[in-house]
Amino acid sequence: MKKVNITSILKSVSVKNNRTEIFKEGTLDIGLLQYAPGQTTPDHKHSDLDEVFYILSGEGTITINKEPTALKEYDVIYSPRGEFHGFNNTSTKDLIVLQIKNILPSDV
Repeated sequence: MKKVNITSILKSVSVKNNRTEIFKEGTLDIGLLQYAPGQTTPDHKHSDLDEVFYILSGEGTITINKEPTALKEYDVIYSPRGEFHGFNNTSTKDLIVLQIKNILPSDV
């Protein structure tokens, strides 16, 4: 079992490096994404993993297959493999997102 306090991660992370790995074990990879106001992630897709995003704080948009959707605190988004997605922090505060990846085993 591993326990991590997200507040302690936020105090030690730089927004320039917007992903901090919390832990990775087997096919599970959990990280913390932090976007400064105006910061974006270009639309992209993954062929080898599914992702779940949980908005911890802040506001912004996620573009899924070229369709923007507003995000706010406590929203949960599921992005299956092969789906284009990208984030945009449209607010004046940091957008903090818990990211959970389910990586497909290499033999699937």
